[in-house]
Amino acid sequence: MYTYDDVRLLVEEIRLMNRAKLILIKMRGMTEADAHRFIIKTAMDRCVKKRTVAEEIIRYHEEHEDHEQG
Repeated sequence: MYTYDDVRLLVEEIRLMNRAKLILIKMRGMTEADAHRFIIKTAMDRCVKKRTVAEEIIRYHEEHEDHEQG
């Protein structure tokens, strides 16, 4: 049985993945499936969690978006 924290972390990971995929779709012209595969493959190649890759994509986008607007 899942605990409240397990579910909360899973929902948070799903939100991060969706946000990272949306960035890849908008900025790189990927399809949703391509963006998903990119995150999964990058995580596997680097031996890190999908969440880590998603967070890095989001962070990179936010840093560069700020520079473009500023």
